[in-house]
Amino acid sequence: KGDLAKKKIYPTLWWLYRDGFLPERIRFIGYARSQITVAKIFEHAAIYMKVEKHERETFEKFVELNSYCAGSYDAEKDFQHLNDEANRLSKQESAHRLFYLALPPSVYESVTELISKHCRPKP
Repeated sequence: KGDLAKKKIYPTLWWLYRDGFLPERIRFIGYARSQITVAKIFEHAAIYMKVEKHERETFEKFVELNSYCAGSYDAEKDFQHLNDEANRLSKQESAHRLFYLALPPSVYESVTELISKHCRPKP
């Protein structure tokens, strides 16, 4: 939900989606400590996304591909919830997961350990 997400990450994902560079069945899950909704995320990011009138329908489809989980950097239950959300969105199909981390160095180790433990797709 921070500046990097609203100014760079979400706009870039939108442009990649809009221009057809992402798979059709892709899904995006934001994760941060803040309690926020997907609608609020896009409300904050809209000015940076530069959506043209003729792109509105495509943009609405893009927004529907997004979800959000709030959680802490060190709580196993929160990462289990993140994994549950990823499984729900992939409908238990085989899925590739890519994690983009923009974190303080002090929490990087705990977050990557919890992602590895709870959020890797099962073979």
